[in-house]
Amino acid sequence: MNLLEYFRNDKEDILRLWTGAVYAASPFETKGLLRTVTDPFGNPGADMIREAAGALYDAVAGEETTAADVKSAMERFVKLRAVQQGTPSQALGVFYLLKPVMRERLLPHCSTPDDVNDYLTAESRLDSLALLAFDMYMAARETLAESRVKEIRNQHAQITRWARAFRGGSFIAG
Repeated sequence: MNLLEYFRNDKEDILRLWTGAVYAASPFETKGLLRTVTDPFGNPGADMIREAAGALYDAVAGEETTAADVKSAMERFVKLRAVQQGTPSQALGVFYLLKPVMRERLLPHCSTPDDVNDYLTAESRLDSLALLAFDMYMAARETLAESRVKEIRNQHAQITRWARAFRGGSFIAG
């Protein structure tokens, strides 16, 4: 059996362990919700995690996936992480939680140098995807910062209009 077949056979178990580690790394107040509510509308965060986990795993394993599908699934998850409190390493470190699970479940099956090389290639894919996630995270944070600045400017402009109207005597209190 080659390593890709082990990836396929152990997929559900590895994804369960990895998503469990992602949930454990989530903020305390959301852990219970992430684990218990399975409805995508009632718990979109957990749905995004599951979607990203499946797409990420398939890409790491070397399955036939499209870059657009993987990027789309990761982007939703990364944007969610970008609006949450925490550091970038806390937000994106969850990608690296997959490595110990893979090492525990897949590395023991590597009995030949080719298997070990295939495994290391899979870990390299994970590293590349984590870097892509970092780029996505930074873009999302920049967008968030720009929208906050725009909101502050709009508030300032409104306060300035009110102040001018009040000084001019045309301010009417409601």
